[in-house]
Amino acid sequence: MTKYIFLFFFFGFNVFVGASAHDALGNKKPAVIPINEAIDKGMLELKITGASDPRVFYEVIDQVGVYYGKCMIIFLKSKIDSTVVLKLDCGTLLVPTDDSVQTMIVTHDAEFALYPNTTYATHFYAMCTQFHDGIPMVETPFRIGETADSNLVKLTKYIEKSLMQNMVGQHAVWAVTDQVTFKDLEKYGADSISIELTKGILDSVNINTKLNPIEFRNAETESNASLITINRYYVYGGIGLLFLLTITTITLSITKKKNNGDKFIS
Repeated sequence: MTKYIFLFFFFGFNVFVGASAHDALGNKKPAVIPINEAIDKGMLELKITGASDPRVFYEVIDQVGVYYGKCMIIFLKSKIDSTVVLKLDCGTLLVPTDDSVQTMIVTHDAEFALYPNTTYATHFYAMCTQFHDGIPMVETPFRIGETADSNLVKLTKYIEKSLMQNMVGQHAVWAVTDQVTFKDLEKYGADSISIELTKGILDSVNINTKLNPIEFRNAETESNASLITINRYYVYGGIGLLFLLTITTITLSITKKKNNGDKFIS
């Protein structure tokens, strides 16, 4: 009996130690490293291209996945024997080797797991920043550039937060980078409804463009303020009139009762 008890505790202890070791090693979170830092340290080989392939027919309505949305591909080849996570920040510019292609901007904080001695590819979110240049294609390599200016970073973070990885968000980016007009954007699917949504994005981040000029917004604000003032006068006037009618009614009622009382006495 003592022998079985000993074996029970012996194997139980080994299972406990094994589980603890697994938790200490297997569940350890990998380090998160900025992607440019990993490149500088020679931790990987990397290639970034557009996702659009002219040899493939894409059944799309408004070019999602071609010049916005998950329109970029990153190819990663690990040169290390441990797992790390590569971080690519929203607002980072992606510069093409071909000057006729648009510089892209990352519109979603991205993290890519780099596994030991492994090669893989995946898509990530971006948008175009040069209205008159070409779309990113699979044959065009890009390099990771600098962080965009503060307005563009603020805009892309809002696009990420509000889930506007779509035509409306792309048009907001072009409104900032190229000062496009409604007429310009009509060629890319814009209509009166989508333009109002695009203006709403720009207004939300307090960025003034040709689509939402500050003069128009000030005039609209002043008009609304005037309406509020006029409405306030109507409310106050109505309250005053109601008060006057109430006093008049009470006075007439008291006078009528008094007169009836005098008649009764007489």
